[in-house]
Amino acid sequence: MKKYMLVLFSYGGLKKINEHLEKKLKPNDKLLLRALMLEEVPRLFEHLISDVGFLGEQVVRDVEDSIVNIYQENAKDYLNEIAEMAAAKNFELDKKFIEEQELEKLEEEIKTSELDEIFINFSQNEFVSNQVKEDELKSWLKQIELSIDTFYDGEST
Repeated sequence: MKKYMLVLFSYGGLKKINEHLEKKLKPNDKLLLRALMLEEVPRLFEHLISDVGFLGEQVVRDVEDSIVNIYQENAKDYLNEIAEMAAAKNFELDKKFIEEQELEKLEEEIKTSELDEIFINFSQNEFVSNQVKEDELKSWLKQIELSIDTFYDGEST
């Protein structure tokens, strides 16, 4: 039995992530899935919307809420899809949403979970990457001895 962790900072390219998981995961393996759940709109949208003052405050709030809702729904849909894959392939799934302020807890979990390998799907959107402090996380990951498969919106690096 092997133990893996999938960390999702992006929900782009999930079909390719699934293909990778299907190759790696065997019956009785365990997958810890940690999905980032942004609570606010990525800075890119916030910046663009704030420059269009004629829309009005309520319209801007509605657009921001809509973007966050779509993002969160995509995350929930994917977690359900992974649960179906786990049932079909007979591997154990432990899934949790994380918020950006919980990244230190994620680092601690990575240290203590005795993982065989970690898969991370980062975002190519620099504004999302900045919000999740991607550079800090990458720097920290270099310091640990763990096999890491890194993706950007599903594209392997």
